[in-house]
Amino acid sequence: MTYNQVVSEIETKLKAHPLIKTVKFNPPTNWLNWDDQPVFPVACFVINNGELNAGRQQVYRIQMWFLDKAGLEGEFETDITSDQHSIAADVISNLRKQSNEYLLDNTISWDAISEKYEDYLCGVGLTFNLFSTSKFDACDISL
Repeated sequence: MTYNQVVSEIETKLKAHPLIKTVKFNPPTNWLNWDDQPVFPVACFVINNGELNAGRQQVYRIQMWFLDKAGLEGEFETDITSDQHSIAADVISNLRKQSNEYLLDNTISWDAISEKYEDYLCGVGLTFNLFSTSKFDACDISL
């Protein structure tokens, strides 16, 4: 899979979840200070880096955030974190079961997010690798 295909695949899976209202290909720190705020809950992701391994294997290191507003003074933080954790588990399950083109890490770490961002946002963040094998031996572009 190409970089564009990975981005498209993740966006498609996130947008398909009925509880996610906004999807962004940007980390929260990039869009939180914009004038137009997203409709919450929001899922956002970045592809930080990766590897080009032997045997045409490509690795994409992905970070995702699932966030919602926890109410004034964060009074709904536990419920929101639980909901966002369940949404994240749904998305990962969906990514794992519907493709033969890639694999995800067997173990995916997650972190609870609490009062890290303004507006009393909370939720969960995930970090994982997506492994894909190219179908081609080399680039088609002649040098």
